[in-house]
Amino acid sequence: MMRISALLSRIALLACALFAAAAPARADVKALLLATDYAEAADSRLQLDNPVADGRMIAAALRRTTVDEIELVEEPDAARWGTAFEDFAASLSGDDIAFVYFAGHGFQIDGANYLLAADGHSLIGLDAMLRRLTGEARGVVFVVDACRNNPLIEADRSTELEIVAVEGAQRALDTVTLDDIVFSNRGLAQVGSLRGLSAVVFFSTEPGNVAEDGATAGKGSPFAIEFAREIRRRQSLDETFRKTAVAVNERTSGRQSPWRQGDLPFDVFIGGMRALPIP
Repeated sequence: MMRISALLSRIALLACALFAAAAPARADVKALLLATDYAEAADSRLQLDNPVADGRMIAAALRRTTVDEIELVEEPDAARWGTAFEDFAASLSGDDIAFVYFAGHGFQIDGANYLLAADGHSLIGLDAMLRRLTGEARGVVFVVDACRNNPLIEADRSTELEIVAVEGAQRALDTVTLDDIVFSNRGLAQVGSLRGLSAVVFFSTEPGNVAEDGATAGKGSPFAIEFAREIRRRQSLDETFRKTAVAVNERTSGRQSPWRQGDLPFDVFIGGMRALPIP
């Protein structure tokens, strides 16, 4: 009996050692969520029904996970966006995982991706945000729930939009007209600056396609509903992405297929790791 007990103890210790070796290193996950319905935008055609509801849905899901800090910023104009983003970036350490979620309009111009602030005229560069975050955190997870449609097709083509620098969001980098957006490809493009294993970007739909906003106002978009369901489960982020993509594709009858770009050199478990079976 003593031998059996000693053997079981050794097996248990070995299992613990193997688990410790396989488990990802401890890292704090900090989340920044930006969501806008464009309720105050001068052009009412920009208004959407569900991004703010989506942001609240994702925030509620994250509160049921291992995420340490969660900030939801609703209807951020360029100034509030810049302040929230800079504060978030400054709070990161080299051991942190930065999780960013954006719900609203997104456009590509000359192959670069831009996110539209709540003021309806300021475009924030996605690449610039990624560069800033990868310089501060151990890894970056950026979820882009955008490209819901192109509401600007019938707008005044002489209207100009600012391309805003994230680093001090009051400063315009450049100015574009609606022609640049209206006649660009549908949806968003691949992130050209994404290199190595420092960041992963999860898009609500594939390049060149648009994402559905949802049939009922305030009830959430197809992507947000499925992502919120999966992000809180005890599974790896890779599994969360895959299951979300499959569920959204099925929910939209194939019209929308989320996809990812980039990778991290370690596993991330937002909802926590699965419990190991007792040996």
